[in-house]
Parts: sequence; C-alpha cells; structure tokens
Amino acid sequence: MSGANPTPFLSRVLRPAWVMLLFALNTFVSAQVVTRPTPKTWGPGTPAKNIQAYQIFDAQGKKVSYAQFLAAVTAKLQKSAPQPAVILFGELHDNPMVHWLQYQTTTDLFRVTPYMVLGAEMFETDQQAALNEYLMPADTSAKTSTVVTPMGAVMGGDPHYDRLKKSIKLWPNFYTDYKPLVDFAKAENLPFIATNVPRKYASLVYRGGFAALDTLPAEKKALFPTMPVPYDSSLGCYAEIFKATGGHGGQNLPKSQAVKDATMAWKIYNNLPNLHYGEQVVEVASNSKKSPGVSPMVFIHYNGCYHSDNHESIEWYLRQEEKAAAAVQMRTSMPNPMTIITISARMQDDVTKLENENKGAADFIIVTPNNLTRTH
Repeated sequence: MSGANPTPFLSRVLRPAWVMLLFALNTFVSAQVVTRPTPKTWGPGTPAKNIQAYQIFDAQGKKVSYAQFLAAVTAKLQKSAPQPAVILFGELHDNPMVHWLQYQTTTDLFRVTPYMVLGAEMFETDQQAALNEYLMPADTSAKTSTVVTPMGAVMGGDPHYDRLKKSIKLWPNFYTDYKPLVDFAKAENLPFIATNVPRKYASLVYRGGFAALDTLPAEKKALFPTMPVPYDSSLGCYAEIFKATGGHGGQNLPKSQAVKDATMAWKIYNNLPNLHYGEQVVEVASNSKKSPGVSPMVFIHYNGCYHSDNHESIEWYLRQEEKAAAAVQMRTSMPNPMTIITISARMQDDVTKLENENKGAADFIIVTPNNLTRTH
C-alpha cells in the first residue's frame, strides 16, 4: 500500500464530499431565487421621452403651453376691463404641481394688474380677523426668541405666523401650499379673503337643512349669505352627491355642500376688486395705435376642483349674486355678465392627451401624472 498511488483512493473518498458540497450550494442558490419576492406589476409606465410634470389643455382638449395659457387668461381679463373678473382656480388639495402653478400664475398676473384680490376655501369666514392680523400685524415689533442648535444653526420663527397658527386651525399642508400665496398677498398689500362657511354650520345644514341656520344669533348669521339661498338639485355637482349616497340624508347632504359654494360666491362677489380699489379706470401702457387699454381687475379664488368644475357650484352661485344685485338696483336689463375663468386639475397615467371624461371640466385643465408625489 505504501508504494501505491494514493490518488484513486483519495478521489474515491473526497468525490462524494465535493458532490455533496456542490449539491448543497446549488440547493442554497435555488432557494434564494425561489424565495425572492415577486416584483409588483407597475404597468407599462410612461416612455422616458414623454415624461413631463404637467400639461395644460383648453376645454376642448387642445394642448396649450404655460405661456399660451397665461396669454389667454390675460386677454380675457383685459377684455373684461374695467369690469372686474373672477378666476376660480380649482385644485387637487395634495398636488404640489398644481399648487406651484397657482403661485406662478398669480404672480405672473400681478404683473398685468396690481388690482388683485385673493381668496381661498381654506379659510373660513370666522377666521378673517386672524388672517387680517397676519397680513397687517398691529404689532410689528414682536420677535420670536432665537435658539442656537448643537450644530450651531440659529433657529427662529415668525411671530405673526406663530400667532396665526395658535389662533385658527390651518390645513395640514398650509405651510408648503397656501402660505406662499398668503405671504405674496402680505408682501404686495393685497386683500386675502376667507370665503368658506364655518364647517360647523355646514354640519348644521346636513342635519336640518338651510332652515337650521335660522336658529343662530345675528352675529353668526353675518358669516354666511341670507338663508335660504337658491338651490338647484338638478345641477350635476349636487345630483352626483345625492346619487353617490343612494339618497341617504335626502337633499340635506348636497345642501351642506351648496352652502359652502353659496358662501364662497357671496364672499367673492362682495369683495370684488372694484370694491377695494374703487371704480377708477387706470390707463396702462399699450403698444397699440388705438387708445390705451385699462388695467383689468381680478379676484383669484383657490378652491377644490369640485367647487368649480363644469361651470357649476361657485360659478352658478356667482350668477345668482349677479341676478340678485340687478333686481335690487331695479335694472331693466342685465349688464354684461361678469367674466369668470375656471381652471381645474386632473391626474392621468398619460399627461400628453386629455382623456375624454375630463374635457369641458373647465376653461383650462391642468393634468399631472398619477405617480406624482403628494404633499400630504
């Protein structure tokens, strides 16, 4: 044995060990592959060449660039001058792209006319005093104490914003989405109107109809229009609510939505720019050989899309305000209707083409991708 070649013997001994090791490794690798989570199906996705953050369309579904959109809105405002116009800027509350476009559009239109009033659904009428205090603080000397962090950074807040947060309930995305608009109004000394009915009164309507608001004292009734307001249950915005709930609660549920729309329209109509800046006609520079134009006046209102889609809701109530004003003034004929421009927002998988169901929702529709990140 000592003179024999040990290789055959070792191979016979070691071969089974190598085979077992290779089998074990193969089994391990196979197990890893089998136990990996199955990827979710994300759909075809958007081709890289078509990726874009937003696309604006007109009511018919024709693409318009931001520059074309701004020019079209400006032309409508100038055509309506000197009569004030209203822009109902519908939004998806948690859509950062729409919020950015609200800010961009507002600041760009301010270059066209300084005769601007802003307002929003996000503030209720009983919050106006607190909002005014933030816009025009009585005490401009107040300061917030600064704190030096361990990293050496100096931290300090805005005392007027701190006071606003303590005095009223702000929306969770106020700081990122609405504060820039309010701060713009503050910087440019523009009125900012709290337009929405206090939610507790909308709840009263849900429980007892418009008549439930008659039980409130006079100072509370000053926070919403005189009741009962006109109401048309056949309007799509209210008929859809009634249908979606199977008629549960009768007409009181859609009426609780209508009282919000009516209050917002009432506050807009009674805070039009001519009521803040006067009826004077201000000539503006014009490159035209014709007589100079006049500076337009505009109230820009920020609200959820549902409050202004399909030219219903707030717009319908604004027309009722016009009719009521004409009746009080005993006009024999209605003046030219106020210019109301509506903007809405939608989310689609493909932003390059407006889906048929979204056409006609507003004068202009902003489309953003479905996978856009949200603010809250």
